[in-house]
Amino acid sequence: MSSSIPAHVQEAIQAFVAKMGIREPRLAVSSGSRNGDSYSGDVYRIVVSPGSRDIEDFENNNNNNNNNNNNNNNNGSHGNGHHQGDEEGLIFNELPKAISVIAKVAPTTSLRRSLYNSSAHFQREKYVFDVVLPMFERFQVARGLRTAKRFAHYPSVIVSECCEGFEYILQRDLMSQGYRNFPRTEPLAYDDVLLVLTHLAQFHAISFAMQQQAPEVYATIVAQLQETIFVPPLHSSFVDFLQRKVDYAIETLRHSPEAGDGAVGERLCRFRDEYGQAMVDCVQNRDDTVICHGDCWISNILYRPNPSQRNGTEDGLNNNNNSNNNSFSHHQHFQNAKEVKFLDWQVARCGTPAIDLSYFIFCCTDSELRERLPELLRKYHSALVRRMEELGISNGRELFPFERLQMHMKKYARFGFGMALMTLHSTCCVEKDLPNVSAALETTELVDIDKLAKDMLYNPAYIKRMSGVCRDMVRFGYL
Repeated sequence: MSSSIPAHVQEAIQAFVAKMGIREPRLAVSSGSRNGDSYSGDVYRIVVSPGSRDIEDFENNNNNNNNNNNNNNNNGSHGNGHHQGDEEGLIFNELPKAISVIAKVAPTTSLRRSLYNSSAHFQREKYVFDVVLPMFERFQVARGLRTAKRFAHYPSVIVSECCEGFEYILQRDLMSQGYRNFPRTEPLAYDDVLLVLTHLAQFHAISFAMQQQAPEVYATIVAQLQETIFVPPLHSSFVDFLQRKVDYAIETLRHSPEAGDGAVGERLCRFRDEYGQAMVDCVQNRDDTVICHGDCWISNILYRPNPSQRNGTEDGLNNNNNSNNNSFSHHQHFQNAKEVKFLDWQVARCGTPAIDLSYFIFCCTDSELRERLPELLRKYHSALVRRMEELGISNGRELFPFERLQMHMKKYARFGFGMALMTLHSTCCVEKDLPNVSAALETTELVDIDKLAKDMLYNPAYIKRMSGVCRDMVRFGYL
């Protein structure tokens, strides 16, 4: 990733901060994501501060205002009225504060753009922020849901552009508001998993309610959410890539054998041949569908601690706002996490709720926590029905009973398993040991990229997590 932002993004930032009184901004640019978190584009964190011209204008206007006030006092002016000059002077009473923003910028190299379908995915995220989420917000307001209850767990977008080759999304920096990354290599604790599942339930409930109460509006929205990744026929190189991931998973069973692994291995071998088609089948299902986040893994979820733990970061810049430095003391802090935000809506899709649930569960938890998966699914479903009722659906349990959720998990949890096969080797790898795939794609052919992952396959953390996922898929009857 370049250390400087593209000119068209810089122009957008300048136009934005000009409205806040910063006419000659100073930009401090750094990486806005951890290595391994973002492949479809480059993410920059830009701290925008007033420049020398802004400071000079501020000082000059303050001096002029002081002189005007002195003249008014000498002329006997008093009372509560303001002269026009006084009102204009108020604008300069305080130098504009530094502002931190995040810029997601599409890659320019043809290989990387083609591999990650950059144009379609930036268009998808723009559509979600311009149309889907505002529609959801208006629907919740119309149903009388008070502000604190509404699903608004996403960043605020400032401006976005999807002109071919110049795509970008500029949004407020959540880190400057006290949000933090979860450590990517650590499975989430129970309380954090329940928190995320509850918010997913509230998000999914909007789709169920809109289908009942505003079906034409909902149909218009989802008509634009065509699948962008698992589109048949899958290219043979992609199928080969997927099958290699199953081979890696089978190897984890050999490195860490347990009783019953023979049956697990047999299921994996069968899944190897149907992997690609299974993913297509999952995203093509049109029974009991909702709008899904679509990419619900640990790096796309930020959390903010209880107010007592925020250390004054709510409104100002966070001194620890580099995402690489925000993954500390997770057992101490995460149990008290009360607010989360979902990032990266580039693959939002219409599909079964099991897409989001299985993806999150099998990519972000370990076998020990999944012992409580039936309980967590019950709680997700209770939260879903409760929010449907709050949105005016009186028969939520009949509309989508728990037994149907279980059926969806039986049929479509393969999606989350498929995503775990593709991602867990990098998720379990500490950042310093991760290959820079994005940089490699600037100069390397795709066939060589998979070789970069070889060393990660012997990581004990990956072996433990991946073998556990394979066994749990069979144990729960999902594979």
